[in-house]
Amino acid sequence: MKTPPQHVIILPYFCDEEVTRYLKIAARLRTFPQPAGGYHFLLASSPRTQTSSQLVAAYSKIGQAIPFACPTQIFGYPEGPTAMFWDCMEYLAKYFSDRSGFGLWLESDMAPIKPDWIDRLSQQWFSHSQTPIMMGCYVPEVYRHRWFKKPKLILNPHINGGACYAMDFARQMPDEARMGVFDMAVFEYAQKMGRARSTNQIAFSTVSRVRRDLVDDSKVLLHGFMQDKNKFIDGCLQPLSVGEKRMATWNPWLDQWEHVRRAIRVKVMRKGNRAMLENMFLAKKKFDAQLTTQPGSLAESRKVA
Repeated sequence: MKTPPQHVIILPYFCDEEVTRYLKIAARLRTFPQPAGGYHFLLASSPRTQTSSQLVAAYSKIGQAIPFACPTQIFGYPEGPTAMFWDCMEYLAKYFSDRSGFGLWLESDMAPIKPDWIDRLSQQWFSHSQTPIMMGCYVPEVYRHRWFKKPKLILNPHINGGACYAMDFARQMPDEARMGVFDMAVFEYAQKMGRARSTNQIAFSTVSRVRRDLVDDSKVLLHGFMQDKNKFIDGCLQPLSVGEKRMATWNPWLDQWEHVRRAIRVKVMRKGNRAMLENMFLAKKKFDAQLTTQPGSLAESRKVA
């Protein structure tokens, strides 16, 4: 009988506020059935904080919880989180490279929303002729559009960092891939190797639309990128009401109306994170639409191009 894959869920945390969000996620995971290979958690604390006994206790009730104090003494953003990422990848390569499965970098503004979320990601991970070395939410080229001006490239294509990585990812990447923000840096090399994969099961969401995304069966893990993190996680974890389930048939229309308003806003929006976020959602929607409408276009399970 084939042994089920053992995946590792990495929880990187920098402060008590993140610990609180992870505790809420742990409470939800306790209501989910055990995945085929069980749960394995790498609880990765920043060099500027101490191991949370609360996290260890909460996740030990769900599966194997491994406290890990990231050793690299690099601070600030984005250098600090990038150093923690590579510390964790090195840990997986050292202790888990002999096991099948992936390491999932689960940030504290990401929430599993389907009981079989890990098994569904696992099924897609192993559905390829060659196992990926990374699989996540693909972000195409993002341009800023304004009236009477040429569009300006503001974000290069990449797979968002909250993704699945091969256990030996650290060994697969050259030293040059460790320069710069990790999700932007590694994509170029994974793509050249033909082993970067896109999945729509991991998806960006917002505080204003998260309740609609909960009823979308194609999504199993939501990321509230650049949102109010506490409000977003609460929105993910609160059970759907009867009324919300009944209104689900209207969600495609609400999504389209949101898209129209966003397309208008970006024409007058100034530079900044909000402008980048709005343009990113527009680019992502256009890219995903092309996958389903153009013959021979990139399929979700294939490599990103």
